[in-house]
Amino acid sequence: MKKWNWNENDRRYFKIAVYVFCILAAVVLFEKIIGNLSNISASIASFLQFMQTLCLPILMGFMIAYLMNPFVNFFERHTMKKDGFFSRHPSITRAIAIILIYVIVIGGLIWIVIYIVPEIKDSLITFINQLPAYTAALNNKIDELFLTVDFIDGAEVNRFINRLLSPLVGATSDFINGSGTQQELAGISNMLTTIIGNVVNAGRFAFNMIMAVFIAFYMLFDKESFLQNIRKFIYAFTSNELGDRIFYNGHRIHHIFQDFIVGKALDSLIIGILAFIGLSIIDAPLVLVLSVIIGITNMIPYFGPLMGGIPSVIITLLINPIDAIWVGLFILALQQFDGNVLGPKILGDSLEISPLWIIVAVIVGGALMGPLGMFIGVPIFAIIKLFVNEAIDRRYEKKHGSDAQQSKQ
Repeated sequence: MKKWNWNENDRRYFKIAVYVFCILAAVVLFEKIIGNLSNISASIASFLQFMQTLCLPILMGFMIAYLMNPFVNFFERHTMKKDGFFSRHPSITRAIAIILIYVIVIGGLIWIVIYIVPEIKDSLITFINQLPAYTAALNNKIDELFLTVDFIDGAEVNRFINRLLSPLVGATSDFINGSGTQQELAGISNMLTTIIGNVVNAGRFAFNMIMAVFIAFYMLFDKESFLQNIRKFIYAFTSNELGDRIFYNGHRIHHIFQDFIVGKALDSLIIGILAFIGLSIIDAPLVLVLSVIIGITNMIPYFGPLMGGIPSVIITLLINPIDAIWVGLFILALQQFDGNVLGPKILGDSLEISPLWIIVAVIVGGALMGPLGMFIGVPIFAIIKLFVNEAIDRRYEKKHGSDAQQSKQ
């Protein structure tokens, strides 16, 4: 066979041919992708849904282990101080700590389901049943108030309030009495389908939660080995300097999240208990319901007190306007105490961000992730602010530090 001799022109033309072929192949591939974009998007969505279903128990287990870790550490610190059984058997100590926390948490949830939830349900049912009477009484008091004022038409104000409240009262009566139009009754099949779907989702959630509990147990029980494997993986694929930086920043992120979550949960629990005591003293209606609302919404920074105070005042206003004034004043005093005394005492300066940026973080987090985003948006923003400020400081020192040295020379 005759050997082909490549000259400079042959190499140049061959490169041109390869480039043209690659361009044509890229154009054809791009056209195929655009033509099947809907199918590709559906495939990607199905894959992401599958990965979410597969990884959800692991992520839930990690979250449970992360939240329980401070309490496990607290138990181990206070039981392994002296030379005794717990100090000689650290594995048994950790297993006891995890099981004890599980018993406390699960027992607390069972207690809430048995005692608190029925009480809240009975209070809400009583409130809904009495809502038309509350509305009529409120209208009568408004009439009596505006009878003494000549330049305000009390009847017109009363009609305006009736227009606002009548849909709520009508929907409540239909719900209680089971009455409705033929069109509403025709939607029973859709309702049953929704109920079946919700039951399936609840079963799936229960299965994931059970798996997450076991995953969290083993994560906590063997957390040193788990962290050691992560350390080995990071240092195996990165330089020592980059690995040190990753673990240093991870340690700081961990402390910001842990201090905020644990501190805010403790703060909200105390506020909920104080709300129950205070509302009971002033003899407010639906004390348990209002206390739960105030305690839960207090988890959201800055806007939480407002979100819990407004519905509490409105509910009390429908029952007794005079009590609504006292409830509003009490919630205002309670939130001032939380914002100026209790909150700083528990949380300290762990976030180190101004109220303006807290508002921005809550708004952006709520727009992206709903109530969960309103809660975790603040520590995430605090972490971003920490790294951005450090980058600005390094760049400033690098720029103006060199300028200062040149000016000295």
